[in-house]
Amino acid sequence: MKIKMNFKKATLIAITMLISTTAFAQHRHYGHVHPYTYRPAVVTIVNRPAVTTHISNRLSKKDRLDMALAYLKNNKSLSISKYSKMTGLTKATAEAELDAFAFSNSSPIKIIMNGKKKLYVAL
Repeated sequence: MKIKMNFKKATLIAITMLISTTAFAQHRHYGHVHPYTYRPAVVTIVNRPAVTTHISNRLSKKDRLDMALAYLKNNKSLSISKYSKMTGLTKATAEAELDAFAFSNSSPIKIIMNGKKKLYVAL
């Protein structure tokens, strides 16, 4: 009987030691910082971007009107996207400028609608 009790105690102690050493090893590995390990420093270098200035369109409004009229001499209509590509303006700006030309009394450019598409013609 005494041998059985000692065997049970020894087994219980051995199991407790195995569990506690495993838990300690996991804690040490995952949760503790090792003071003598090599950790490379991460350095991020950020360069400032060069300051760019927006250069506006070098053509004046009169030059762009002359371009549109010259195009309309050779072609029967001018679309917004074509005028935008010719002048370098955005499509919204090109449409606004062509509308301004069309609504001006002195300009020979007029608007025609082809379905939903807006085209400009010279009279």
